[in-house]
Amino acid sequence: MSSTENRINYIKHNSIRTKTGLKREAITKILLEFFEEIKANSTGMKGFMVMDDLQDKQESVVITFWESKEDMDSFYRPENKLLMDLVKELNPSFERLPVRKDYHVAKFEV
Repeated sequence: MSSTENRINYIKHNSIRTKTGLKREAITKILLEFFEEIKANSTGMKGFMVMDDLQDKQESVVITFWESKEDMDSFYRPENKLLMDLVKELNPSFERLPVRKDYHVAKFEV
């Protein structure tokens, strides 16, 4: 695998807030299944991370990793039926719609 195949230049940060009283674990499971499935297809996504807040049981964060801004923007466009179907499915569980922010990566090291 060449170094360009591993490059992570852009990150999409998605903050999710669920309604009080809902089991966050079920939503996390749906998110993990969704991203595992699309990871196998060629979306341009280099990886993802799903995190559940330890202090706030209603808060979760999904981070997706991208080599190009064009791939990231294309995936998160409103015309992406796969993503919009996921949001529609989870919408009744959300206290508010996910808040998204874009980042350019200065350095990424693991």
